[in-house]
Amino acid sequence: MTRQAEIIRWLVTSHLAIPLRHGRGFFVLRGPRVRLADGTLLDALDWLQAEGFGAGLMLDGYHVAYTPPGGEYAEKLTFFEMQTVYDAPFSKLRPNHAAALLAALRGDSPH
Repeated sequence: MTRQAEIIRWLVTSHLAIPLRHGRGFFVLRGPRVRLADGTLLDALDWLQAEGFGAGLMLDGYHVAYTPPGGEYAEKLTFFEMQTVYDAPFSKLRPNHAAALLAALRGDSPH
C-alpha cells in the first residue's frame, strides 16, 4: 500500500474528514492542524498537498478535487468516491494527436 493510500484510509476514520451530504465521500478544510509522528505541526490542507494530494488524483477508490480560497466555498480538498469505471479498448492520445484534434475542432489550419 502506498503512503497516499495509507493516508486516505486514516483520513476516512479521522475527525478531519467531514462527510459529504450525499454520503459518497468527504472533504478536509483548511484550518485544522495535524501533528505528525515527529512532532511537526502543520495545517491539514498544507500537509495533504505536500503529500501530493491535489485536483485530479485518483487513488484507493477516491477522486480528489481542490476548491481554492476566495470563492463561494471554503478552501478544501474533496475526496469523492469513484463511480463505476468502464474499460475502453483505447490508449491515451499522444500529445501531438490531441493538439491536432483540438486544432481541427477549433477550425485552425495545420501548420
